[in-house]
Amino acid sequence: MKGLWNDNEIKMLFDEVEKSKKESQPVRKAFENHAVKFNRKPNSVRNYYYAEIDRLKNDADRLNSLDIDLKLHEKLKRNYFSNEEKNEIITKIKSLVNKGFSVRKACMQLSGGDVTSMLRYQNKFRTCREQKPNNVLKFRKQMQLTEGDLQGLFFGVVKLIRKSIEEQVNLENSNSEKKYQDEIRRLITKVGQKDRELVFYKNDNSRLKTEILSLKKQLMFKNCVVAKKLSAKNMQP
Repeated sequence: MKGLWNDNEIKMLFDEVEKSKKESQPVRKAFENHAVKFNRKPNSVRNYYYAEIDRLKNDADRLNSLDIDLKLHEKLKRNYFSNEEKNEIITKIKSLVNKGFSVRKACMQLSGGDVTSMLRYQNKFRTCREQKPNNVLKFRKQMQLTEGDLQGLFFGVVKLIRKSIEEQVNLENSNSEKKYQDEIRRLITKVGQKDRELVFYKNDNSRLKTEILSLKKQLMFKNCVVAKKLSAKNMQP
């Protein structure tokens, strides 16, 4: 349920945070749980939560209506670990874990029972453990290239360029050959079509000749008939 926050959702968020603190869970878990329930992003929930704390400090009436105890929601001042402190606490936690302690129990022992410190140790340990190792290779000495090395690199580059040019020429030749083959096939198809048309016209011409010859015969026969009739009529007295 994205969009504006109503008082009911705000109250549920603060209750979720209080529950996480009582169970010695990091506050971010409360943000994640709330985000799932209301279809929001955990970072958006976190930002709204801290901004709402500041607003409620200046609005006593609304604070009372929501029945929220701001003492349970004081902003923690960030106390960053130095590199030495970080390395020391990580080493101690790992030592206790190797002895069979859980991470939470190890952090609780190192914090002397202080939940806030325990959460700081635990979060720092998990953050360091989840960080990806740096895959960049570091060279102890700067590599010195001899004249022979430079010549080898030069000839290697020339060889690569030559190979690239040959591949390009072969590709162009292949494309040209395919183009010519396509044109030849098109011309062959066209010639075949013309041959078929020529055969058709030849057959049609032969048929027309036959019809003309037949018509001529019929005409000659009729002329003969007419001539006989005229001759017979002229011979009558």
